[in-house]
Amino acid sequence: MHAACMDVEFEGLGFENVMLAVFLISLRSRSALMTGKYPSNNGLSQFVIFPLSKSCLPLEHKILPQYLKELGYATKYVGKWHLGECHENCLPTNRGIDEFRGILFGQADYFQWVYTEKHGVVERYVNDSVSLENIGTHLTLLEKSDVKEMIVAHKGKDSPLFMMVSTTAPHTPLQTTEEMYNTHDFLNGSEPESIKRRKYLAVEVWSHDIIVDDIIGETIQSLKDADLYNNSVIIFTSDNGGTSLPYRFPGLLEAAGNNYPLRSGKGSMLEGGVKVPTLYFDTRLPQKYAGTKRDFLIHISDWLPTMMHLAGNDSFDVSLDGVSQYGNLRGSYSELKKYCARRELLLSLTNYSALSTETLCGASDAAFRFEDWKLLYGTESGVASHSVPTEWVKPAESPELPDITGDSCFRLDEKGNQVLRCLFNLKEDPYEQTNLYDSHPQIVEQMVEMINKMKAKRVQNIFKRSVDINVASRMYGGHLVHRSNYCDPAIDFPLQPVHPSCISEFSQDATEGINCCNSCSNSFICSL
Repeated sequence: MHAACMDVEFEGLGFENVMLAVFLISLRSRSALMTGKYPSNNGLSQFVIFPLSKSCLPLEHKILPQYLKELGYATKYVGKWHLGECHENCLPTNRGIDEFRGILFGQADYFQWVYTEKHGVVERYVNDSVSLENIGTHLTLLEKSDVKEMIVAHKGKDSPLFMMVSTTAPHTPLQTTEEMYNTHDFLNGSEPESIKRRKYLAVEVWSHDIIVDDIIGETIQSLKDADLYNNSVIIFTSDNGGTSLPYRFPGLLEAAGNNYPLRSGKGSMLEGGVKVPTLYFDTRLPQKYAGTKRDFLIHISDWLPTMMHLAGNDSFDVSLDGVSQYGNLRGSYSELKKYCARRELLLSLTNYSALSTETLCGASDAAFRFEDWKLLYGTESGVASHSVPTEWVKPAESPELPDITGDSCFRLDEKGNQVLRCLFNLKEDPYEQTNLYDSHPQIVEQMVEMINKMKAKRVQNIFKRSVDINVASRMYGGHLVHRSNYCDPAIDFPLQPVHPSCISEFSQDATEGINCCNSCSNSFICSL
């Protein structure tokens, strides 16, 4: 695996059903990718890791680059880390990354490299130290040069290379250079939607002309020059859908992404939030597979065992939620066997106990997929379900596209509280317009049982609020920079099971769930 991005015109495989485990922010996808486990099982199922907080992906987890290092890979990483920085053991270079250049938090001012004015700590790192070199340069330009330099430096080395490129763009804030902004002069309206969309395309498309087309083009040429290209795998994917409508979480008010005709977007458990385009290029595949499209369930947690399998190790930790998609990717795919590797996946399972002292468990939201069926199930105060708009949004540059409407997912329960209840058949209804919750009670009942069985395996969330900036920062070179070791991993984010009283919050018995998903012992759903 030589890069994590690819040219959008590349002649590789495309996927119809790429589903991400998380529904709110990219952190969950990142944690699932790195651990091979659902966020509810790795401690990061709730909100984000706030900047300057005593939070970190629990150190008990072995992550993807550590697995690959054991197989002899050199490991390099460019871009956004966002898996914790409060302790030196949380940093990339102590978690299997040989060389790191990027930002530590979830977003940054593209020129000043700080999270926000309130959290004004410079967050660009080179390996294990803060870097002030070239501060003021747009981050996408730095990421371009970082990728090229790392590839060139690996020329002639005996070890294989794993490189992950997690670009800062197009995350908010939508900051562009004049050159970037002027690229999209066809969006010349003065209304806020057009201006935001133009800025979004500037940091997305213009910077991706640099990050994807230019960088990957030069990367591929470097791989060819180093005689590595003919044994390379390149994967291009995303962490969540675009933010298509503003909602009340920090940094997500500049909504200019687009997922049309899918419903909703980032922050939602609907398809616009969790289904993303993915391209897979493998130079070892026969040319006949170039440009083909495949329809099967793949979860972002699947990439860890799949990459391990591609690297020559098909023996995986039994605690992983991800499964190897090697068979679907290496040419043995068949439409008749599309559910062989995976028939079910958990799209979301959260609680919000860290935000409130009222209850131990807090309110819950869940989303679960079994083959073509998808269930959304939320309690009356689930933060995610009630904060994210659920409409279909057309891009500002295409007002001529048809409007899409459909059924609401919200209703009142027996206590008069608004709750989330939706069931869709995605084969018949890919845009989630028709809510089948009331017409298929048996399917709902049995899918809730499956969710409850997964609830019984959850671990406690490690979410923490940001600490005082004076505790977590220091002055260096005239700038506030990150201070290391202001947390204690054993105290602040241990990996531990969720409290037993939280397990049976949904209406079904969590300890007697039917193992339909793998064994087909549930004859009702498995016969569908």
